[in-house]
Amino acid sequence: MNIKELEKEKQLRSSLFKITHEIKNPIAVCKSYLDMFDINNKDHIRYIGILKEEMDKILLLLQDFLSMNKIKIEKEILDINFLLEDIVNQFEPILKDKNIKFIHNICEEEIFVEGDYNRLNQVFINIIKNSIEAINDKGVIKLDYEIDRNFKIIIEDNGCGITEDQIEKIKEPFYTTKKNGTGLGVSLSIEIIKAHNGKIDYIPLKKGLKVIVELPIHELTSLDIN
Repeated sequence: MNIKELEKEKQLRSSLFKITHEIKNPIAVCKSYLDMFDINNKDHIRYIGILKEEMDKILLLLQDFLSMNKIKIEKEILDINFLLEDIVNQFEPILKDKNIKFIHNICEEEIFVEGDYNRLNQVFINIIKNSIEAINDKGVIKLDYEIDRNFKIIIEDNGCGITEDQIEKIKEPFYTTKKNGTGLGVSLSIEIIKAHNGKIDYIPLKKGLKVIVELPIHELTSLDIN
């Protein structure tokens, strides 16, 4: 028990060190601009936008960090394809506006899983948002599926992608390849899918990235129907 407690304390100290380090940077930027700020200088009004951006970074980081430490899953029996249709409807206008081609193939059969609708929704939103941010021009995002023992949702893009070396790193909290990322989105998604007894794989492509989310299929029984 002492070894377990020491390991837990070590992980806690590591997490606190990382979040302190991540919050310290935008606070230092805010302080620098506030030190320079002269209320009588009209040119300094532009500093307000920078200060707001840095404060938004801190709030986003804290929100993601709290989510990491308080993952609450409320499962129910749901048709995963309804959820995917909602994702498609949510992103179609956004992707059209960004001139990104969205190719989607959703299963017409009812596929039931035991899951938390909002948490799963959060995972797919995170994956597609990452795809959008990785795309430069002539972007394409594909959403497809496979069925074997489990149900696999496949999301693929032709963005800048990541290297083989970065695959394991992106799963670690606070690691990010994005300028304004918190580095918590991927690790949070992994924890959510684990809580659903599933798994999530990130596969680098020659151009882009493929993400496969695998969830156990729930076979309906008379108890579920009643």
